[in-house]
Amino acid sequence: MQQPENSIHDRLKHYNESPSLTKKILESLRPDKRNIENKYQGLIPRRTVASLVNRSATTLANYENENIINAEKISHGKLEISAYSVQTINKLFRQSGKKLKNREDAEVISIFSQKGGVGKSAFTQQLGSMLSLFGKVLIVDLDAQGDATSLFGAHKQHLNIIEDDEELEPTIADLMDWSLQDSDELIYEKMNLEDVVKRVSSNIDVIPADLDLGEINYNLNRFKLKPRVSAGGQIEVAELQMVKEVIDQVRDSYDYILIDCPPNVETCNVSALYASNRILIPLELEAKSLTILRRNISFLERLSDLHPGFNWDNILVVPNKFKRESIKYKALAALQERIEQIDFFNISQVVVPNSSLIDKLAAYRLPVYAATSRYGHTLKNSAAQAKDFTNYFWAIVHEILEIPLDRLVFQSESNEDGL
Repeated sequence: MQQPENSIHDRLKHYNESPSLTKKILESLRPDKRNIENKYQGLIPRRTVASLVNRSATTLANYENENIINAEKISHGKLEISAYSVQTINKLFRQSGKKLKNREDAEVISIFSQKGGVGKSAFTQQLGSMLSLFGKVLIVDLDAQGDATSLFGAHKQHLNIIEDDEELEPTIADLMDWSLQDSDELIYEKMNLEDVVKRVSSNIDVIPADLDLGEINYNLNRFKLKPRVSAGGQIEVAELQMVKEVIDQVRDSYDYILIDCPPNVETCNVSALYASNRILIPLELEAKSLTILRRNISFLERLSDLHPGFNWDNILVVPNKFKRESIKYKALAALQERIEQIDFFNISQVVVPNSSLIDKLAAYRLPVYAATSRYGHTLKNSAAQAKDFTNYFWAIVHEILEIPLDRLVFQSESNEDGL
């Protein structure tokens, strides 16, 4: 079949003729960075905000008229929809008195599992964006694959063409103290926070990951680091302190710090768990889910026995990617029975179903609550499903932080008109 004129086929067929041709083609295909909308900073339609903050749309309109809050207009065809910023949603939650923390400093939550592909980065994306409605969030990406970094749009390649000689992103490794015990040599030159942390929105920052983060465990195990001395004069193992020391620098600057952990039990992960006061374990419901759970339980129990600093307020296991199949129901029943026997593990009351919506939200780097409106985005056909998933993540946030769940965000469609 003849290709249309000026098709991608035509533009690529002579790519070997000029070294710069491929770059030009890629530049023409990549979205203009000025046109990339930051969905985590974007405006949320009034009806969605009304459900989030448990106010009626009429009440919000009255707030606008009384200049208590500010609204902006977004166009949808010939319609103009009133919408609010994340800062305004923050203000409304503060006015309502609803809080999602009981600590003065940050809640530090590790999203952890020894198995990959269970949804850790997706949970980090959606829980982080949900928590940004209540306060300031820092995402720490510890996985060299950088999935969480990508989901929050914090990688350079989302905005620019990667040149052959372009440096890799700075990572948490560049914030750590790599002082050696018997040498003045530094494995990493320590950088300033402002040179590493990426601003995603007014309420979300990211410490990104990149491929060179894969070397961090090698370096932690290869070099003998200078021991730390606690305030009480006790000698502390440096490898345990590496992530915690970075977290301690910013603990008072954020309300929530989420750590997306890689699927291993290497030294850096151990350090991340040491820095955390809560752990969330997404667990895919499959035939070997109990085997995976046993590994996670055994590993965390060993850490707890190893050092008194491994002391977590809550460890929450969240069944994920559930399908209505007999084997999945059996796996869920076995999982619930097993966790009920362990004192410091809890199982979520939420069972997150398997859905292509999560992949769509990842592709568009979109918070799930922003997909619940029919206006202003490309996922309007998924709005009803997005409401369900908003309820799921809303409930999980309450569970991991041990805050009583007073309501769901979205009621059934039959009751929605009353909001």
